[in-house]
Amino acid sequence: MLFYLILLLDFQCKSTSLENYPTNLPSNTSFQLKLRSIPQELNGEILSYSIQFYRCFKQSTKECYVPILENTYEFGKIKSNVASFKINQTLPKDWTHLSIRIKGIEKVHGKFSPGHNPFWYSPTDIAKLGPNITKEFRFVSQENKIPNRIQEDIAKKFAPILVFHKDKKHLPSNIEKFADHFITKEYPLPEKDLRRKTKNQTTWNYVEFPDLNIKENPTHLYYHVRYAETTVSGTQNEALPGFRDDSNYWYEFGNGDIVVSYWIWYDWNEGPTKFGNIHQGDLESYALLISKDGKPKRILLTGHNHILLDTKFQNINSIKNHPILYVAKGNMGADGGNPTSAYGGYTVKLNAGNFIFNYISDPWDVFPTFDPKESILIIPTDLSEKDLISVKIGPGTITTDGHKQTSNPNESNHSEIEQEHMNQSPTLYVDARSMVKQKIQKLVMWEEPGWVNQKSFQDPDGHHKVDKSVASFFQFQGRLGKHPRTVLKTSELKQYGESPENAPFKTNIEQHFTFERPRSERNHTDREGNYGPKFFGDISTPQN
Repeated sequence: MLFYLILLLDFQCKSTSLENYPTNLPSNTSFQLKLRSIPQELNGEILSYSIQFYRCFKQSTKECYVPILENTYEFGKIKSNVASFKINQTLPKDWTHLSIRIKGIEKVHGKFSPGHNPFWYSPTDIAKLGPNITKEFRFVSQENKIPNRIQEDIAKKFAPILVFHKDKKHLPSNIEKFADHFITKEYPLPEKDLRRKTKNQTTWNYVEFPDLNIKENPTHLYYHVRYAETTVSGTQNEALPGFRDDSNYWYEFGNGDIVVSYWIWYDWNEGPTKFGNIHQGDLESYALLISKDGKPKRILLTGHNHILLDTKFQNINSIKNHPILYVAKGNMGADGGNPTSAYGGYTVKLNAGNFIFNYISDPWDVFPTFDPKESILIIPTDLSEKDLISVKIGPGTITTDGHKQTSNPNESNHSEIEQEHMNQSPTLYVDARSMVKQKIQKLVMWEEPGWVNQKSFQDPDGHHKVDKSVASFFQFQGRLGKHPRTVLKTSELKQYGESPENAPFKTNIEQHFTFERPRSERNHTDREGNYGPKFFGDISTPQN
């Protein structure tokens, strides 16, 4: 009986998926494949390409990532900057995904992109294109076309003001102190990891850092400035999940908008409670969408593998374009997992995985208030004491009678959003001069990993020189810390979470303004509470 039920469900799923399956698919297709602008490094290399067909009506099925038909053909030895090949291909029945992948280009992987590789087609695509298809792969340099001077100016302009509880144990530091300890190790990938199926990977990389006892551990801020029109291979609508390649991307000028991404490094993450998610190393990030003329349009913050907030820049507090960001502690005395919010004085109860874990650990993110008695600041170097005399906290919007809201110490220090309407909680003006703990000592620009300390091809600055203290950091692909996998140790009543994936390969959500192109507000809601806007501002909200 169970067998027939499974068979029936499979048939229903497949029948439903076949409802929109094109009826005019050709039985044979001719593929004319072309390579253009082939980099000189590939001269003499033998290139090939593979054609793979998948039958994947439901992506959770075990057979989804096993090709039903696969053929490999050789271009031969590359002798110039162009190559072409033509082949006739019989199409299997009921296929859902077709990929064409160039092979043998490992020498330039991360330096030159041929575009989406593999390139994907759906049955609908083939039905429209007909029996004769031409596909061109054109190599482009993955160098950043924005001059370093402009990147540095933008990064300094929008560096954050970070707010912490005064007893926060782990403050942002720097990774350069581990420069001599970048020794790659391997760990087995979880059985459910899609890379086992899509890339035949059984292991992944990590690096274990020693516990250094140093007196001075200054804060450095890592940044990357790029055009918003950036594309990452494997993000086609037709692509199967798991084929994303964060080393294969390309930039386009688009409308001139720019994204600046920042990464904040912590030596440790000690979790939202003392029970769990403890791991070495932590990279928290936020990004800004900047107009062509240098004005901030949107801000996005990430944490806990989620987009916590994606909203207009005017919906947060800032001083001279520097966003005021709050870093959470945990509850039960835990130091916290370092998630970053644009608002202070609220909590979010997290889901620990199930009812039992929720009951035992009850994890919270507890965001500090902007209060000289309770909180401390880490600020950019270009802010002076004068800038901190009267810091606007709250919307600071113009009321209907034309007057600005003023602070009332007897009322709540932040406003709340209910059903998308802002209440009239007043704005506070805080003297923050005594709150400054330290300043961001250094801003470090990310270099494209494949180009680190290599001769440039199209770079506007003519070089890719990188200090040796960060070169290994930029080039390393894997996890940063001695905890590459989540491990529950019941004897200790602790859960050790995963150390972070290294940036800029950690682009799953930092690249949000590129391939996702959001058109609406986004925020994450957890077990109780959310990271969404606590007020809606206007042009008067940012503080000049």
